[in-house]
Amino acid sequence: MKKVFLCLLICCFAGYAIAAELPDLGDSSANYLSPQEESALGRQVMMEIRSDPAYFDDPVSVDFVNHVAGRLLAVSEDAIGMHFEVFILQDPTLNAFAMPGGFIGVHTGLIMAAETESELASVLAHEISHVTQHHIAREMEAQSQNMPLTLAAMAAALLAARTSPDAAVGGMMGAQAGAIQAQLNASRGYEKEADRLGIQRLIRSGYDPRGMWTFFEKLQHYDSFYEGVPAFLQTHPLTTERLAEIQNRLQNIPYKQVQDSPNFQLVRSRIKALVGTPNEAVRSFAGEELNPKYPQDQPEIYGYAVALWRNHQFTEAQQKLDSIRLYAKTNPMFLSLNAAIAQDEGKLDLALDLYHQALSQYPDDRALNYGYIKTLLTLKRNQEALAHIRKRISHNEQDAKLYNYEARAFAALNQQLASHQALAYYYERMDNYSAALDQLQIALKTGDGDFYQKSSVEAEIDTIKNALASDKAKRKK
Repeated sequence: MKKVFLCLLICCFAGYAIAAELPDLGDSSANYLSPQEESALGRQVMMEIRSDPAYFDDPVSVDFVNHVAGRLLAVSEDAIGMHFEVFILQDPTLNAFAMPGGFIGVHTGLIMAAETESELASVLAHEISHVTQHHIAREMEAQSQNMPLTLAAMAAALLAARTSPDAAVGGMMGAQAGAIQAQLNASRGYEKEADRLGIQRLIRSGYDPRGMWTFFEKLQHYDSFYEGVPAFLQTHPLTTERLAEIQNRLQNIPYKQVQDSPNFQLVRSRIKALVGTPNEAVRSFAGEELNPKYPQDQPEIYGYAVALWRNHQFTEAQQKLDSIRLYAKTNPMFLSLNAAIAQDEGKLDLALDLYHQALSQYPDDRALNYGYIKTLLTLKRNQEALAHIRKRISHNEQDAKLYNYEARAFAALNQQLASHQALAYYYERMDNYSAALDQLQIALKTGDGDFYQKSSVEAEIDTIKNALASDKAKRKK
């Protein structure tokens, strides 16, 4: 409770000081956010979030939560044409929040607290509904005189955490970002609407809608572990009337047992292994009596193997992983860890072979592709790395990390213009257009590259400048 209160104080007193850093949303007469303005604001805040130590950039975990969200969005007609991206923040508190532009943040603590995939899905379904119904923009319109302070408060909370030297305090950024949704508190109707639409999404996507009730009930029992109610309930107040409405809606829905996907428990154990220091992670698994023959124990053993790998106990990690692979079905998470262990042991040829074999089964798995590319770069097989990167970009040109790897490959080949241009593409996809322009300007000064490459860079500079000018002009209207 004290943390949340302190966060709000920081927001209120620091808000005006950093308002100049926000995207230009027009003068004080603007009383609502257009879709373009929502997107611009969301991207601006995401640029800050991605630079924070709390940003949990694990492709396996991030892809899983986006898979759950994608399943919900696939049956959501009100989300057609809208952009959504779910990201994770390393923070032990139980919280999730939606931001303008379709960005949804989830704390590692909340994922760990969800005992079923349907419980996690219920939170995402609720947050998706806040986005599709434009609740943030609607609340800003209702309180238009406070909009500049609201926007400044949002950035203040994020920046205050980002500049903290304490990683744990930095992790509070996600909870502080809940200040965005504090504006929703005045309208309990928004929360009820998000519940109602969330339940519909759960039903249509095949998840258990009772996951919403069981998770909210669980949150209420976390009071003894926190100084007050969990952060999620601070920004999504759970009234008696709201609980009653959820119960009434669920009473009319026939019970249907829903099985979790195998990856849900694996991801929870993976997150447990990736948070905190490597020693802490290993200790969190040590002492448990686990049998690899039992499916319910296999996720924990996998998590233990991940923790041991992080702690450079490669032999022990391999033993744990091998023990479950004798009994569990093949999974890209197992294959990725197997290759990563070999890679970090310095067995690069073996690692490359393992990645190659795994990609023949799971060609679109991000973790496997990243590992394969990194191994090729380490082995100085840069042309092969470039060929694979370009193949992956053709499948997903928005994957920022691919351009970062591409820049490394070009730099290793002493192709400086191409390297800086690739870095520019990386920064563009990280919504840092200023850094992208800097890289393009450097590219023109490298002295290498032919006429066509230079022309491409100049055209990209004009494109970014024109897009920024056009966007600014639209938002001033």
